[in-house]
Amino acid sequence: MEYVLLLGYSILFLTFVYYSKRFDTPSVSKKLWVSLAFIKICAALLYSWLNTQISTFYDSSFYFREGEIVYSALKDNPWYYLQLLLGPNNYFPEPEHLCRYIDELGLWYDYTGFTIVRVNALFRLISAGYISVHFLLFSFLSFTGSFYLFKFFERETFLSEYLIIAGVFFIPGTLFWTSGLHKDALVIFAIGILLYNFEKVSSSFSLFRAIWVLLAFLLLINVRAYLTLAILPSLIGYYWNKKSKIQSIIPYLVVFGGMIVSVVIYDMILPNEYRLAYKISIIQKSFLNADGNTSFVAESIDNSWANIFSIFPDNFLNAFIYPLFRQCGSDWCRLASLESIFFCVFLLIALIKVKYKYILDNSIALFTLSLGFSMMAIIGLVVNNSGAIVRYRSVALIFIFIGFLISFSKRTKSK
Repeated sequence: MEYVLLLGYSILFLTFVYYSKRFDTPSVSKKLWVSLAFIKICAALLYSWLNTQISTFYDSSFYFREGEIVYSALKDNPWYYLQLLLGPNNYFPEPEHLCRYIDELGLWYDYTGFTIVRVNALFRLISAGYISVHFLLFSFLSFTGSFYLFKFFERETFLSEYLIIAGVFFIPGTLFWTSGLHKDALVIFAIGILLYNFEKVSSSFSLFRAIWVLLAFLLLINVRAYLTLAILPSLIGYYWNKKSKIQSIIPYLVVFGGMIVSVVIYDMILPNEYRLAYKISIIQKSFLNADGNTSFVAESIDNSWANIFSIFPDNFLNAFIYPLFRQCGSDWCRLASLESIFFCVFLLIALIKVKYKYILDNSIALFTLSLGFSMMAIIGLVVNNSGAIVRYRSVALIFIFIGFLISFSKRTKSK
């Protein structure tokens, strides 16, 4: 039955891509989109198989089992299932009639983690309880987000459509990690929908598009809330450039500079438990205190912006260089390390060869690079686990790669 469902959903997935007008693009044939969708399916099935073979892929099975617990409420009372699926979580006192499920849910008190549980509980309605089918369904969300990310870059840049496809679909870590049953598939889905519709709204307001922007933004908050710290200032700078004639670098300097100053002042005024520096230190401590085969030593944050700024350069580099090849104990880790090496080489060449004068008045290059490096900065600051870094940075790599490709051009569509 499992293989029948996998084959059936794969055919349905590919057929939908081929015949749906939503996947029509003048510059790319339907056959190529179907081929890319097939590659995403293969990546998802590989991820699903590795989930059964390698213990470090445990998270996907954990999300799946939690979704099964929520789904089990449907047999007892459909209202209980709907409350767990759509209602709030992590609040006290817990509803007495839901306690039998909450007591088994390890992620009930995890605001973002429970979002993945909800998605799995929803997919469980059509998966017959096979985790491989969930991987396949997540890959469809990932493909959809990647498609709209392509459309965003196609509208905003002069890059070849094949270069954009290479950056969005074929960075190895990005292709793999965004195709599985994990947060990264939902992140790229949300960002693709958000950016495509935000560009449309900023050019010509549409209530329909604005609602999609809001829904995608809410999904992003519920999946990885910290990404809003990276995407909000980048979006503001992008929108400002859309509506003004000033040099493109100015809005980004003002927005990011203003954000940093505002956050520091905010933390000086409010009590300790509400300070952002305190929140960052708590998040980092959760990584420092977690057991992990690929964890490494990182300097801890002591709830002080002076301390954050002092350790930032070293921690920032961690997001780019880990995992280190000599510290790897498995072939899987070595493959991830090789990607880090290739990416660092690309970055070094790009930093040497790029014409910085082109970037200063190229809004879309500034947008993609500011967003990509902001993501990497947040990851490097708080994460001390190589496996987590490889997964978390999978989306950021798209923006850095395409951002530098754009930066070699004198022209931009954003002006």
